[in-house]
Amino acid sequence: MRRIGIALVAGGIGGLIVLGVGGRVLMRALTITTEEAARFSVEGTLQVIGAGTGWGALTGPMLLAFRQLRPQLGSATGAAFGVAVLLLAFLAVGLIAGFDGGIVAPRAFIAASAVAFPALFVLHGIVADSLAERWWDRAR
Repeated sequence: MRRIGIALVAGGIGGLIVLGVGGRVLMRALTITTEEAARFSVEGTLQVIGAGTGWGALTGPMLLAFRQLRPQLGSATGAAFGVAVLLLAFLAVGLIAGFDGGIVAPRAFIAASAVAFPALFVLHGIVADSLAERWWDRAR
């Protein structure tokens, strides 16, 4: 039970830092570099940070399964976890918002987003795995 709690917290903190704050910073950087006009509000920023934290905590317990694969995955455990979280996010967004493909944005913005946002999920997995590893070692 303690490991599930650690996985929840590690996922949540990784989600807060990387998916939440990092995601919002990335959104801003993409709008600046691609000249895409966008408004950013405190409310919107808090929503992104909350969503990142929540998604990280919600998927954190999956980290336990990936930790079981550590002998096979080695140092790629966190990255593999991040890819799994990304795939679940695609599935969740598709089920909630629908897969209509109706994205209207400049090509440069879409291309940059297609690379940058998945990288955030991989980084989230690495951060969450590192935090969990550190805390599990201390809990022994």
